[in-house]
Amino acid sequence: MRALSADLLSLIANTARDFIAEPSSALNANINRTLAAIGRLFDADRTYLFQLCAEQGVLSNTHEWSAPGVEPQIEHLQELPADLFPWWMEELRAGRAINLSSLDDLPPEGESMREMLEDQGIHSLLVLPLVCRGQLDGFVGFDHVRGSRCWSEEEVAVLRIVVSSFAQGFERQQIDQRLEQMAYEDPLTGLPNRSMLGRRLEDALATARRSGHLLAVGYLDLDAFKLVNDSYGHAAGDELLALMATRLRGSMQPGDTVARLGGDEFVVVLPELESRQRLMERAEALLALVAEPCTIGEGYGVAVSTSLGLRLVPPDDADPDLLLRQADQAMYAAKRAGRGRIHIFDASFEQREHARHARIRAIRSAITAGDLRLFVQPMVDLSTGKVSSLEALVRWASADQGLLLPGEWLPLIEDDSAILSLGDWVMEQALHWAHPWLSAGLCDGISVNVSAHELLDPGFTTRLSARLRSHPPLPPGALRLEVLESAALRDLSQVRATMRACCEAGVSFALDDFGTGYSSLSYLRQLPVSVIKIDRSFVKQMLTDPSDALIVRAVIDLAHAFGLRCVAEGVETSPHQEMLREMGCEFGQGFGIARPMPAEEFPAWVNRSAGFRAAAAGG
Repeated sequence: MRALSADLLSLIANTARDFIAEPSSALNANINRTLAAIGRLFDADRTYLFQLCAEQGVLSNTHEWSAPGVEPQIEHLQELPADLFPWWMEELRAGRAINLSSLDDLPPEGESMREMLEDQGIHSLLVLPLVCRGQLDGFVGFDHVRGSRCWSEEEVAVLRIVVSSFAQGFERQQIDQRLEQMAYEDPLTGLPNRSMLGRRLEDALATARRSGHLLAVGYLDLDAFKLVNDSYGHAAGDELLALMATRLRGSMQPGDTVARLGGDEFVVVLPELESRQRLMERAEALLALVAEPCTIGEGYGVAVSTSLGLRLVPPDDADPDLLLRQADQAMYAAKRAGRGRIHIFDASFEQREHARHARIRAIRSAITAGDLRLFVQPMVDLSTGKVSSLEALVRWASADQGLLLPGEWLPLIEDDSAILSLGDWVMEQALHWAHPWLSAGLCDGISVNVSAHELLDPGFTTRLSARLRSHPPLPPGALRLEVLESAALRDLSQVRATMRACCEAGVSFALDDFGTGYSSLSYLRQLPVSVIKIDRSFVKQMLTDPSDALIVRAVIDLAHAFGLRCVAEGVETSPHQEMLREMGCEFGQGFGIARPMPAEEFPAWVNRSAGFRAAAAGG
C-alpha cells in the first residue's frame, strides 16, 4: 500500500499542478489525461466523467478512458434524463460516494439502475459527485468489467481530492468564459460587441479575398428610439433593444454576424453575396423586420423604423475600422434622407461627406467670427397695415461667396451642435434690437425660429431665461418662438415641457408651416401656441387654385375655433391680402408686404412704407 500511496500522492500533485498552471482551454485534455492515469493506476476498465445540465435535467458522458480491449460507452450515454435514476441522483446530491463491489450491493431503491449497468458489462464501480459552487454538476466514475474491486476508504478519499480538482477546473473555465463573454459580448442583448465584431469582420474579409465573393457591412440605427425611452421608460427601451437583437439574430444566415455597438446601433456583416441585387433584397428584409409592430413594457404597442447604411466590399484591402466608419456615414445619409431608408456608401459619397464636414466647420467659424447678419421680415395686421411683429432671420456674410441665404447652409447644421450656437446668436441679436423698436412703437414683438435640436437641448430654457434677464424687459408674449410641426415630432412630451417652461418666462409660441406636418390638430390641442402660420405653399396659389383657397379658409377657421390667431406666409400681392382679410386672417407676411431686410434698415422702412401699408389694408 505504501507504493500505491506514493503513486497516489504523485497523481494528486500532478493533477493539482496541471489544473492550476495550465490555461482553462487545456481543461478537457487534463481531465482525459488524469482519467487515463487513474485507470492505469487502479487497473480500472473504464474511467469517465458525466456532466449534468440542470436546466434540461439531462446527464451526458463528456469524458471517457477505456482500457485496451474494453468497449467505450460514451457514444451511447448522451442526454440521459436524470429523473430516471432517482436513487443515484439523491445519493450524489447528498455528497455520498456510490461504492459497489458488486451489483448485488444495489439497494432496493437503486434496482432501476441494474439493467443499464449490466448492459455496460459492469461488475463493480465507484462513482463520486462532481460539485461546483455547492451544486451537483455531474459525477466521475470508475468501472470494472473484467473483474471486480472493493475501493477502500483511503482510495475514495484520495479520488475525492482528484475529483475536486476537476470541479475547480470547471469553475475556473466558467470564470474564464464569463470574462471572455464580458469582453466580447453585449450584456443587454447577448450579441457580439465591438471587439468581437472586429474579429469577425477581419475573418469575413479574409474569406472574401479568398473566395472573390462580395461582402457587405450594414450599420443600423433605430429611428426615434429616444422617444420610446422618454415615453415608456428605459426598461421598456432595453426590452425593445433586446427584441430587435433577437429579430436580427434570427434573420442571419450561416456565416453572417450581427453585433450591437451600444445605444440603438447595430451592425450586420453579410458575406458570400452573389450580387448587389441580393444585398438590396436582404437590406429591405432587415428594414421590414425591424418595422414589424411589437409590444413592450406594460403592454405598450410600438413600431419603429431603422436607417441602414451599407458598405459593399469587393475583395480588396479594406480596413475593418474604415468599413465601419463608412457604413456609419452611409447610415447618417439614410437618416437625413427621411429615415427608414437605405444608403450605400461609395467613393463619391465620401468626397461629399468630406465637403459637408468642411462646410460645417466653415459655418462654425462664421458664427464664432461674427460673419453673420441679422435680417428681419415684417408681419403686418391685414386690417390696419400696422406692423405687428418681425421675424428674425439670418444671413451668412461669406468672404468668398457673398451674402448667403439660410437654405444654402442652414440644413447642414440642423442636427449638429452648431445649431445651438447659431440659435444663441440670433436670440441675442433679436433681443438687442427688440426693446428700442418696441419702445419707439415700430412693432409689437419679434419672432425667432427655434430648431428641434434647440428645443430638445436640456440647457435651452436656462440659456433663454438668462438672455431675457440680461436685456430690458419686454411685454409678455412680445418674444415669440416659431416651432416647425416636424420639430415637435422628435419628442412631443419634451418639446411640450420646454414650451411650457418658456411660457412661464413670458415667451409665446407660433406653430410654423402649419398644414405640412403629420398631426396638426393633435398639436393644436397639446402645444401651448397662440399663433399658427399658414404655409406659403397654400397661400401662394390660393387666388387660382380653389382647393388651396379652401385649405387656407379651413386652417383659419380651425385656428379661430381653438382661440388662435393666424399669420399667412407667402403674401405676394394686394389681392392676396384682400382675400385673406375677407377670410378673417389677422396677419400677413411675404414679398408683397416687404422682403427681408437688414435689421438696421427696418426703422426707415416703417416710415417709408406707412402710406402703402395703410392703402393695402383699405385704410
